[in-house]
Amino acid sequence: MNTTDNKFKLTEVLLKRYGQFAKISDNTKRFERIIELGKRLPSFPEELKQEENQVHGCASLVYITGENIEGKMQYKGWSNSHLVLGLIALLIEGMNGESPETILEIDPAFIEGMGLSQTLTASRANGFMNTFNKMREIANKNV
Repeated sequence: MNTTDNKFKLTEVLLKRYGQFAKISDNTKRFERIIELGKRLPSFPEELKQEENQVHGCASLVYITGENIEGKMQYKGWSNSHLVLGLIALLIEGMNGESPETILEIDPAFIEGMGLSQTLTASRANGFMNTFNKMREIANKNV
């Protein structure tokens, strides 16, 4: 991972996305880019839509699962909102294939620097943080 200017200890993929989103000044374009990310997520199995996988404190319905496969985290996620699905995709894309320890080191303040907190409503930004925290909680159980 490139550690130059990586004060948030982001994974290589999150660092790349951070740079891309930080350059987008138009909120509409940022929303479009987020929604595009969500369209690339694989389908989420219906049987995983259970209470234990639900992210609470989100304006939308959100489910996240994760498992440690040979020392690397693999997450899956779903939301009934296209925008939130894109935010989930951003996190999944950025954390899949990383060790639990690497995920636990990521500083959530990166969300501010990407311009996402200014783009999202307060409830969406809170939901994004809750999703991030759920993914970290899953990683912590898999250390």
